[in-house]
Amino acid sequence: MKRLLASLLFSLLATMMLRAEAPELSVRHGICHEAFRLSISSPVPGTTVYYTDDGSDPREKGRLYDGSLHISTTTVIRTAFLQSDSVWSDVATASYIFPSSLLFQGNKPFGYPQYWGKYCQISGTAIADYEMDPEITGNKSYSSLVTDGLLTLPIVSLVTDRDHLFSHVNDETTGGIYIFTGCPVGDGTGRGWERPVSFELIGGDMDHDLTVSCALKLHGGHGRLPEKNPKHAFRLHFKKDYGPGSLKYPVFGDRGPSRFNTLVLRTFFGYSWQHWDNAQRHRAQYIRDIWARETQAKLGDPISRAQYVHLFINGLYWGMYNLCERVEGEFCSWNFGGSEEDWDVTEVDGGAGQYHAAVPVCGNIDAWNQMADLIYQLPSHSSYMHLVGCGSDGKPNAKYPPLLDVDNFIHYMLINLYGGNTDWDHHNWFAFRNRVLADHGFRFLCWDSENIIVSPTENLTTKNNRGCPTGFLNRLMKQGIFAHRFHELAWRALTHGGPLTPEGALATWDSLYHTISLALWDEAARWGDYRRDVHPYETKGILYKPDGAYETERNRLLKQYFPVRTATVISQLRDRGWLPQAEAPAVFIDDTEVGYDLQPLSLESRLTMSGQNIYYTLDGSAPVNWFQNDAGALSPSAKAYIDGKNVLDEAVSKVHSDTLTLRAICCEAGEWSPIITVRFAIDDPTDLKDLKNLQDTKDFVFDLHGRRIAGRKPPRGIYIIKGKKRIMR
Repeated sequence: MKRLLASLLFSLLATMMLRAEAPELSVRHGICHEAFRLSISSPVPGTTVYYTDDGSDPREKGRLYDGSLHISTTTVIRTAFLQSDSVWSDVATASYIFPSSLLFQGNKPFGYPQYWGKYCQISGTAIADYEMDPEITGNKSYSSLVTDGLLTLPIVSLVTDRDHLFSHVNDETTGGIYIFTGCPVGDGTGRGWERPVSFELIGGDMDHDLTVSCALKLHGGHGRLPEKNPKHAFRLHFKKDYGPGSLKYPVFGDRGPSRFNTLVLRTFFGYSWQHWDNAQRHRAQYIRDIWARETQAKLGDPISRAQYVHLFINGLYWGMYNLCERVEGEFCSWNFGGSEEDWDVTEVDGGAGQYHAAVPVCGNIDAWNQMADLIYQLPSHSSYMHLVGCGSDGKPNAKYPPLLDVDNFIHYMLINLYGGNTDWDHHNWFAFRNRVLADHGFRFLCWDSENIIVSPTENLTTKNNRGCPTGFLNRLMKQGIFAHRFHELAWRALTHGGPLTPEGALATWDSLYHTISLALWDEAARWGDYRRDVHPYETKGILYKPDGAYETERNRLLKQYFPVRTATVISQLRDRGWLPQAEAPAVFIDDTEVGYDLQPLSLESRLTMSGQNIYYTLDGSAPVNWFQNDAGALSPSAKAYIDGKNVLDEAVSKVHSDTLTLRAICCEAGEWSPIITVRFAIDDPTDLKDLKNLQDTKDFVFDLHGRRIAGRKPPRGIYIIKGKKRIMR
């Protein structure tokens, strides 16, 4: 009996060890420029190796491997080995991408259907499109741009049985998810269907090298409609039924966590070349959504990280995609700590094409409803205090955990107001909050911001959807404390080189453009002809490419949007009463005006200000507060600024570290301007003291300009002192 149990245990362990192995390939996946011989070997002697080159599972449809394979074009290899007792190994997958293959990708790949899924809102069935347009790939001036463009971004390769994507069998377990897309209108067939897939992330600036098995779903709302969008988005789920329970890999490098449960391959639906609307196609830029995320990061807030990638499906080039984090409990846990069960994540779900009230993605809706109730009680002082986690006295109170991160919310609203987001806020937003460690209230993330940066005159300040971000802003602006914080953060973002100034917004935009400028040729060859040659839908398109309509739109934005949009938004906010007419103070170092970023400062400089009726502080406190009086009250530490005064005459005695914080405000015609805050990094900081009480006349005394004063008691003021073996400032 003991021998039998031991034998069974040994067999079980052997099976477990075997299944942890996979065949070894002599060449790793990656970008290839020359043909090569590929060898496959089993790490376990006496086993038989099988492989496929069409994406299918070699344990089901594999061919016997009996020698090295000649690889000369884009190829996906999947391989597994079989032990004599019928136990299969894990599957190894490798994609070999030849840039030159893109130039010859035709419209009839073997085994793939000529038609995709049925249209949802019109009659007919989607005509399949696989081809790289020969007008681009066959043009000597363009073909090298296509092959070079492939090298500029990381590559995502999805490898799976083609039936998992393109089977026309209407079956929950065997139907193709690219055929039954789960549209939010119609019968929704295919919604939630998932299929096994191998996910590879290869190359790019971070030299990615990842292969992992996971589940694949379609993603999105109206982008699932075949007539509106043939280039669908995907969602990757990492779960134990398909592979590891989570992905442990730095997808976004040191910008993000190294663990994920879900990733999304966004397709660039709005303002893309394959979009159903002709006007949107002509204004495609493939930058808008990621611009919003990057701008939110520049404002100091968390984001759902994203990066551009090229996507291949079973070796077929599928276009340029946006690989990004999916906002859910795991996203919060791995970015901000705690367990995934600690987090409430809220969104507005489109449902079956109808927009509803906020619903929980995870956690519950209780805190969200409590927050909304308090917001709609404003301008009540106590309600606002409870909203931000304080008692009515303004002090933090454990009875009232914070429900809204005010600064994050203001930044989020400014991005959407500046961008003129016309596909928001009845949907396309997420908010999250840790209900256990309630150190922040709900924070909002830019998401699906594709319908922005179009019209330089777009005005969203009158939008007021109850229970949504615009509805919240309209109520919050009735509360003086919030309104003046909005003034301060808006002024900081919209002036002095902030992220929403002409130079700031354009810098973010151009950094993204230069990331994809070559990759756009690959996208153009894949999808630029779809509305001309395959399915015009409402209006027949043209061949869209970077040197055509794209360049026209780019030039329009560079000349007619970014230069004027900031001033337009400031004017809109002032007209709405959301920004005062009074100008904030200007700050100068040695007669040069400075912005609000950390500024270097020498104690020998002159630090001055200009503006009407300036009040300032040097201890980090606000010079004016609105805690009990919406008219504003000067803080005890605030001082009136005298024109031409060098603030450093006073400031030196207050510097005990390597930084100094100046906060200032103007009062013009009875109206307070926004408060400005400028932090300075002090050159060669040491302890600073007021020398008026020093009695040691043996020391050598120097004034701030280096002039020596000796043999007498220092006059009243602040000085740099040199003693025998010490320096005091």
